[in-house]
Amino acid sequence: MEMNNNVGNRVYDWFRLSAAVLITASMLVLAAGCGHASTNDANTAAPLRSAEPTTVSDRINSGTNPFEVAGIRDPKDFIDVFNTVKDAIASGDQAEVASHILYPLKVNGKSGTQLYQTRADFVQHYDTIITEPVKKAIAKQAVDQLFVNYQGVMVGNGEMWFGGSADEKQVIGIIAINHDF
Repeated sequence: MEMNNNVGNRVYDWFRLSAAVLITASMLVLAAGCGHASTNDANTAAPLRSAEPTTVSDRINSGTNPFEVAGIRDPKDFIDVFNTVKDAIASGDQAEVASHILYPLKVNGKSGTQLYQTRADFVQHYDTIITEPVKKAIAKQAVDQLFVNYQGVMVGNGEMWFGGSADEKQVIGIIAINHDF
């Protein structure tokens, strides 16, 4: 009699386990979206929610500041500085680039980190700081594709970073350059 009881308990346990697996699988299938209207059936599909603005321009036009998290108060001022720096690097205007740096400028490379304290120091080392990869990164960078976080505004894959000063009258400029990685 005891043997039949053990077999009955095992069958009951197997049944409960199978039921739990089937219920879980059914929930996963439903959560994955099975049963939604076909995307080809425009008459029965639910209307899509309008997407959040994704580009910098869209966010500015919708009244938000996409650079706020980076400490930049006026997005239009940032775009002006970005475009000025981009043009200055393209034309090789070292003095103009130097005037848009928030010193000390941190330059990171394979050999370590260098700090440049003054405009004169930056201009003297311009060619070792603004390397070809840095020039290419900013030349290719579109304003609408900038990455922004609490550290600043990133150009390319991190070759250059912009930020805003904490001064009463905000100054926006280059805060770091990374090259040769």
